[in-house]
Amino acid sequence: MKNFIYLFIFISFLSVSFSNENTIIFAQGEGYSKYKIFHKEEISNYNVEISLSPINPVVGQQIFSIYISDVNSKEPLENLIVNVYATPLFDDKKKTAPALSSPSMKGYYQAIFRMEKAGNWVMDFEIDDGVNINNISEQIEIFERNRTLNSGDFSYGFIAMQVIFIGGLGYVFYAARRRRRKLNS
Repeated sequence: MKNFIYLFIFISFLSVSFSNENTIIFAQGEGYSKYKIFHKEEISNYNVEISLSPINPVVGQQIFSIYISDVNSKEPLENLIVNVYATPLFDDKKKTAPALSSPSMKGYYQAIFRMEKAGNWVMDFEIDDGVNINNISEQIEIFERNRTLNSGDFSYGFIAMQVIFIGGLGYVFYAARRRRRKLNS
C-alpha cells in the first residue's frame, strides 16, 4: 500500500511539473512585470519603443512602457510630455492617461490603463517636446480573462488537486473499513 501511495505522489508531481502552465503566482502588484515589445517606430527625430505588460493582454490592468531615444545619438530623451489614449473599437469613450517618467530610468515613460472590455482597442500615443506633437496609433486586442489559458475548461493543477482530494477520501474510507474489519474479527 505504501508503494502505491509513493507512486501516486510521484506521478502527481510529474504531471504538475510538466504542465505548460506557469506555476509561479504573484498577487497583483507583486513581483516583476514581464514586457513584450508592442510597437517600434521612428518618428521625426525619435526612436520610440512601446512595450506592454502583461505579455498576453487580458481584461484588467495594462502597463505601457514607452522608451524614447534620439535617432542620431541613441541617448534617452527626457522632459517630454507623453499622453496615451485608449478607445474601444466602434466606441467614442476615449480613456486617457499621462505617461509618467522617473529620474532613475531616463527615457522611459509609463502609463497604466484599466481596460474593462475585451475586444480591439485603438491606442494613441502623443509625444510633445514643446515644439512638435507627434502621434503614434496602433491597435491592440484585449482578451477575456481566463485563468486556464489555452487548456480548455480545467487547468492541469485543478485536475491534479481533484485527483489528490478524491484519492485521499478513498484512502480514508479504505483505512476505516480495514480497521473496522480488524476490530470485528
